[in-house]
Amino acid sequence: MHPDVSLIFGGLSSDYETSVSSFSNIISSYIATPVAKRPFSIKNIYHLSPTNGLVSTSALPGGLTISELQDYLLEIRSSKGAKLYSAFDKMASRGEYVVNLLHGQFGEDGGVQTLAALSGLIGTFGDPCVASLTKNKFAMSSFVSALFSAEIVRVPKTHLIKPQQMHDAIRISSSFRRPIVVKPNSLGSSQLTALFQDALSSKEKIVHLLGSIFEYDSAALLQEFIPGSEYSCGCLVGSSGVIPLPVVKIEAPSSFFGPYEKRTITVQQQKVLDRDDPMGAILKSISTMIASAVGICNTVRFDFKITDHSEVYFLECNYIPALGGDNIFNQMLHHHGMTVIDLISFTALNSKPYATKCAV
Repeated sequence: MHPDVSLIFGGLSSDYETSVSSFSNIISSYIATPVAKRPFSIKNIYHLSPTNGLVSTSALPGGLTISELQDYLLEIRSSKGAKLYSAFDKMASRGEYVVNLLHGQFGEDGGVQTLAALSGLIGTFGDPCVASLTKNKFAMSSFVSALFSAEIVRVPKTHLIKPQQMHDAIRISSSFRRPIVVKPNSLGSSQLTALFQDALSSKEKIVHLLGSIFEYDSAALLQEFIPGSEYSCGCLVGSSGVIPLPVVKIEAPSSFFGPYEKRTITVQQQKVLDRDDPMGAILKSISTMIASAVGICNTVRFDFKITDHSEVYFLECNYIPALGGDNIFNQMLHHHGMTVIDLISFTALNSKPYATKCAV
């Protein structure tokens, strides 16, 4: 029997608009699905306000049309709400299956996962420890580096920089022989990420960027730039194991897939590899091993760089892949024969739920 499904979106992070985009695409797809073919009903919509952190509750109106969706969003955003822990307790008491669309910090970094676990809330939140690991780019790269030999998967040379190390940043960045990428350790969507061809001649820009990063993140990364093509592989994780999705190659004009490139890339520049493509098979195998070793519960997306010499570099993990209309994960689902509505149905019926266990 399919449980009642509810959605929570919004959030306190700089990925708020990504969350809204994921929510809008799901609701649009749900509206476009004939009523008789909908595998579940959407019971409640929860919005976590980015201004006051309160959660408002709204029942999805029957007969809502796509043309009315934007007005409905405005109505939700202006609604009064309750404190997050109270809202989670209420959700748990209703026995709903809650789809977590909170991206970024306090959405996929272990924060709401911990509250969900303490409330006994069922849904797509997963393990708080896994969320915390995967959102920390430096820690996740270290995990992958320990999991594989360098002949199979490499990680770019990376230095973790804390605010108190600002005076060392230029010296460290100048030690790289290659161009470097400066980015936050835990923000998503390539926010505040930039490529510098020559660190020494760009020291003022690097210092300025680090200062901006530290306004939102507790750490930044100085990372060697790996020339090559970027690939992404998503996975579904059910009670029977990991299911790798079709691999996507990002055919951007530049081999640097930064914030501008992510905003402007088109679906046509997201090439889905053929099922028998050898590189796709390799990345599927690697992604399956990482997802299994980490303990992913529902969905995940891994990003890689492949050099001209076919060397595989792990870049990062997306614990809650964005589900906006033109997003990479949606292309993977489409070529796997699924919609976002099918995805929610799959996770509600097949994913392995996270359960708290207390030692006695």
